[in-house]
Formats: sequence, structure tokens, C-alpha cells
Amino acid sequence: MTALIKSQGHEIQSFDKKQLDLLRDTLCKGATHEEFQLFAHVCNKTGLDPFMKQVYPVKRWDAKLQRECMTIQTSIDGYRLIADRTGRYAPGKEPTFSYKQDGKLLAATAYVKKQTSDGSWHEIAATAFYDEYCQKFQNKKTGESIPTKFWLDMPHSQTAKCAEALALRKAFPAEMSGIYTKEEMEQSEPIEADCDVMVASPAAVIEKATAAEEKELMAIVNQCSEKFREDFHTFMTTNKKHKWGNLAKSFYENLKARAVEDKRQFEQSKEVVDIRGDEAELQEAILDE
Repeated sequence: MTALIKSQGHEIQSFDKKQLDLLRDTLCKGATHEEFQLFAHVCNKTGLDPFMKQVYPVKRWDAKLQRECMTIQTSIDGYRLIADRTGRYAPGKEPTFSYKQDGKLLAATAYVKKQTSDGSWHEIAATAFYDEYCQKFQNKKTGESIPTKFWLDMPHSQTAKCAEALALRKAFPAEMSGIYTKEEMEQSEPIEADCDVMVASPAAVIEKATAAEEKELMAIVNQCSEKFREDFHTFMTTNKKHKWGNLAKSFYENLKARAVEDKRQFEQSKEVVDIRGDEAELQEAILDE
């Protein structure tokens, strides 16, 4: 097994010769000696287990160097694990979203908390713009660039992951330098296809929202504006693809993101109305006197 040792409060991985040979012949097959040494060093430093696919090397063509180069990637869960092991990390509030005038997603802002040496906690925020990170493929017939399946179905979730990765790297630069999340690097992979839509593999399993998540979504919707509630209920009763008890996780996350944003804006508008109402009552009282 991969050994974990303590060094200055951090867990550091230690590979034996057999594990290093296995790593070189499997995940790092085709890597140069220098690239392999770098990957092993990052695994040791971060404590991420490559055999559990918490971290992995990816080869990409570098047009400037005219050869394949290795980048080291992890998932957002890997980033959270690195941060959690510092003992100075806490999850932040739910991400917020902004939209273009046409209603399309513009950006996501994520939040994390970090404890500084004086014991106080600080919120760190970072914003990722959808157009800068969205992975697209080019239809060879039309030349049109179209978002891939995950980015088409889960734009809020994917962009929020990129924003959270930025926030975590801003909060813990020493622990996370030189390693990037899969979502951040997807846009660097050019894809060409003859079809109009990149669909998931037939063998892919579509993750469903849980009953508790659907209940949470309904609770949020009930606190939204009247127009949003009406549009939401109309859609859910007339569409044939998405039904309660069988919501795809990606569809649920999109609905939740929209509902949370409408709820936030609706609550802000109520505060403005309340303030104006108080001012009107005060003016009437002054006039009565």
C-alpha cells in the first residue's frame, strides 16, 4: 500500500519501487523521465493517490513546442482534499451566477474559507467566466463551435467547479501550484466531430437527483418570485422529458442554480420595497403632525 507520513503537519505520500514501476508502466506510460519525476513529486507533495485516480497525468499537443507535453490534473474533490488536509479550510457559501442580457450564463463566483495564522477566518472568492472555460467541439461540416455534452447540460455546475478551483488555488497557492482540475483544462482540448451534438456514450449511466434534493429544490422554488414559480410549475407539468422522481442530476443542478439566483434577487427586491414603505409611513406621520 501507499504509505502516508507526516511532515510539518501535512501528509506526504511515499511510493516503494514496485509502486513506482507500476505507475511508470500504467498511468505514466509514454512520459519522459523528467515528466515522470515531476508527477511523482506532485503526488508526494499533495498526498493525492494516483492509483485511486485522485490525480493523473494528461498528455496534450503543444503547438509552440511541436510535441506532446504533460499536465497534471485532479478533480475538484482532489482540490478540496488538499485544502482540507491543511486544517485551515472550510467550505464557503453556495456559488452565485451572473447572466448576459440574453439570459445565457456569463460567469460563476465561488467562495471558500481559510483560517489565517492569527486564528481568524476569511472568505476568498473567485470568478470563472463560462466562455473562457467551456469545452467545445467543432462541427467539421458547418465549422460551428458547440459545447460538449457536460457543458451543454451542466453549464452552472461545470463553471462553478472552475470558479471553486480558482478560489482554492488563491487561498492555498503553495499546496496547489502546478496542478489543475479537469474542468479547467477541458477547453484546451480541441475536438472535431461530424455530428451536430456530442452525445454521451450509450453505456454511460445518467445520475439522478435524490428525493431529498428534489424536496430541497421545491423548497427553494416556493421562496422565489411569483413569475418564476408560475413558469417553473408550468414547465414541470407540460414537459415530457423531466418528471419529479426521475430528474437527471445535471437538470436538477441547473434548475437549482436558477432558483437560488431568482430567490436572491426576489429577496433583495422585497428589502427595497420594505425600506420605501417605511419611508412613506414616516413622511405621512410627519405630515399628520
